[in-house]
Amino acid sequence: MVLRSCWKSRHKNSSGPALRWIRSGLAALLWLCVTQFICGSGAVGETKNVVQKDAEFDVTYNDTVTSENQTIYAFNHTVSRNKTEGVRVSVDVLSQGESPTLFVVRQKQAVLSFQVPLILRGLYQRKYPYNHVGRTLCQPPTRAASETQHFFVDVSTLSSLGTNYQLRVSRVESFTLQTDKKFSFTASPSQPQYFKYVFPDGVDTVIVKVNSDMNFPCSVMSVQDIQCPVYDLDNNVAFIGMYQTMTKKGAITVQRKDFPSNSFYVVVVVKTEDEACGGPLRFYPLRPDELIDAGNRTKVPRCGSLTCYRL
Repeated sequence: MVLRSCWKSRHKNSSGPALRWIRSGLAALLWLCVTQFICGSGAVGETKNVVQKDAEFDVTYNDTVTSENQTIYAFNHTVSRNKTEGVRVSVDVLSQGESPTLFVVRQKQAVLSFQVPLILRGLYQRKYPYNHVGRTLCQPPTRAASETQHFFVDVSTLSSLGTNYQLRVSRVESFTLQTDKKFSFTASPSQPQYFKYVFPDGVDTVIVKVNSDMNFPCSVMSVQDIQCPVYDLDNNVAFIGMYQTMTKKGAITVQRKDFPSNSFYVVVVVKTEDEACGGPLRFYPLRPDELIDAGNRTKVPRCGSLTCYRL
């Protein structure tokens, strides 16, 4: 009724007491809204305590992050044109607050971000949380014979209680695959692995084989071009390149002509569930937001091996 009276008064140019009362009320309301907006903006824009640390490879950093502080770890390493060196970031959250912890890796030509706990989905929107995450950084090519590149790992959270975590950055051994040479590795849904293969002179076709003594957990092997980002999670590994699911054995034939850089990545991802490999179907979640314990879904080093054979 008040709004309708106000509308009529505007058209009749009335300046009665009712209109003056309404205008005063609107002015007070606008002043209140502006005041609250400014105060709210000040709360949102509150500055954080940002600390940057010079960090080193193969050192485990045990720190705590809260909503009031942010930590940046600064790394540097030498990149060569004729040698590719894999770099891996491993995170383990020891105590979790009410909000997840965000890790952002900023490189020269790529950005990788993930939260911990890492939530991976299965069928029927089942959710599996992982507090231990390991990711390999995509290495952009360099034109210089050798150069020093810098990258940064930013750690932040909205949790006021604080989260205790461990961070470790290390170099990947045997990142570049050798023809007819086996080596073992470990993978899990939250810790995928990928390696690089370069075609030797005179070799135009190779077969990439992955073997394991374990039927389950179900895995995916993928062959992707050398580019960033690398799709190495269960929810995106099928987006690009060639792939196949596997239990004990998997093999993909790769030809040089399909890769202009004469090289490719071999990606191994462990799936969150085993239905794609003919495994049992887990129960339907009673609550859509219920988090489910995934159990041990790790391919142990003594069982998993990867080999590239020339044809």
